Amino acid sequence: MASSLFARLSVVFALILLALGLMTLAIANRSQQRYFEEFTQELNRPVAMYMANQTRLFVDGQPDVPALDELANHVMMINPSLQVYLLDHQGMVVGTTNGATEARQQVVDLEPIRQFLSEAPRLPVYGDNPAVPGQRRVFSVFPVDGSQAGNTGCEQCGYVYAVLGGERHSSLWESLRVSYAVRDTSVMLAGVLLFALGAGMALFFLMTRPVRAMTAAVRQWRLAAGQPVDASAVELFDTRQDGNELRALESTCRAMVERLNEQYQALDAADKRRRHFLTSVSHDLRTPLTSLSGAIETLLLKKDGLDEKELEHYLLLAQRQGGRLWRLIAQVFELARLDSGEVTLQAERFPLSELVSDTVQDLHAVARERGVELLVNCQCDDKSMFVEADMGLMQRVLENLLTNAIRHTPEHGRVTILLEVPGDARLKVAVEDTGRGFACALDGCTLTGIEELTQAGLESGLARPASIDRHQLEHGGSVALHGSGLGLGIVQRILALHDSEAFVWSWPGRGSRICFELPVCQSAPS
Repeated sequence: MASSLFARLSVVFALILLALGLMTLAIANRSQQRYFEEFTQELNRPVAMYMANQTRLFVDGQPDVPALDELANHVMMINPSLQVYLLDHQGMVVGTTNGATEARQQVVDLEPIRQFLSEAPRLPVYGDNPAVPGQRRVFSVFPVDGSQAGNTGCEQCGYVYAVLGGERHSSLWESLRVSYAVRDTSVMLAGVLLFALGAGMALFFLMTRPVRAMTAAVRQWRLAAGQPVDASAVELFDTRQDGNELRALESTCRAMVERLNEQYQALDAADKRRRHFLTSVSHDLRTPLTSLSGAIETLLLKKDGLDEKELEHYLLLAQRQGGRLWRLIAQVFELARLDSGEVTLQAERFPLSELVSDTVQDLHAVARERGVELLVNCQCDDKSMFVEADMGLMQRVLENLLTNAIRHTPEHGRVTILLEVPGDARLKVAVEDTGRGFACALDGCTLTGIEELTQAGLESGLARPASIDRHQLEHGGSVALHGSGLGLGIVQRILALHDSEAFVWSWPGRGSRICFELPVCQSAPS
């Protein structure tokens, strides 16, 4: 809490109040001193005039010091703080009373004297203190000439210069030590400032409560959003350790903006993939529908003119296209179910080699019908091929990859499924074919990368790199599967559920290789 917004506001406010209190006390002390000096100078203003008019101070132009002492003694009985000096007309100190401190400064500045003797002086007026060089004090002064009190030997003899007041306090702390008035003022001011500090802290606490609540809320958002939090971020959000709410809000707002941008880009990419997928699926569904509709239309138009062989041909064509349409629709629903996040893995330990063998056996007839050789290359023993996965979903992956490879491999070609353990406790599964391959070379590209490559080609308006088009491949074209095809899309999502991913290597006209990895179980299930 030491660096929380509430604590920092309270500390700053306390410092401001302290500075304000000291400034106010210093100003009050200075004002009090000036008022006292003004009052003293106004009260004692005629003192020098009384001394100049009552006693002869110059005889034959020389100062009469005994007379000055006698007169000063009478005056000092009334005001003991007086320091009386006799100056000549140039400001030189020519005489002092017995009670006066010895003059260390022999010349007194005449400008304050002229200001004091003017018609309407602004008091207090400060003049030199001969006893303390450089010190300025209030004073009373009056000029002495030959017409006053029997002065002889001079027309403008000089000045009677009386330094007024007691010892002057030069600092606030000294005033606090010796002045009851200043001490009482400081106590009252301290009470007012303490009350203001308490009221301000209470107000700050109420004002920062929403900020603290917002900080806690955004902290929970960041944790719920799965944002990476390092040690400094932990301290940033833990109000018990740091509590810097404003920095926390700033950091979280930046994270929220970045998160929103990422989500917007992800949604935009997902929307583009969805539109591209719908276009591709619509095209895939239109093809068997067109064939099926054509076969049925032919049967309706020529039902009386068809012999038994032709009738069987159109019926088989309608059956094949209906089956193909059913499979495509089933794949669409399966892909939608995988994308919905409702699929849960039924993980179990099983030997992948047996699942591969069963899948190859099921597809042997399809491969033989297309004149393609289907092989299994197992480079590890059975004990090292136990995996923990969903058996049904993994069989679907193998079926899609093998079916895809058989479909795109020309007659007399070869499809090989390879099983090996590279030594990193993961089982590697690879499906290789000797088909046409992709139109452009691929070197370890993911299925998602192939999809993005195709989509970028479509959006740029360029001719797709030999168009990586699945539809052309299914109809004997010269390219391999489109990355957004239903079969490979299902493979991609099932592997993602198993924390795995498929990678594609392809060479135009020389075939393709698709492989993925699964973690190996150390022992078979008991």
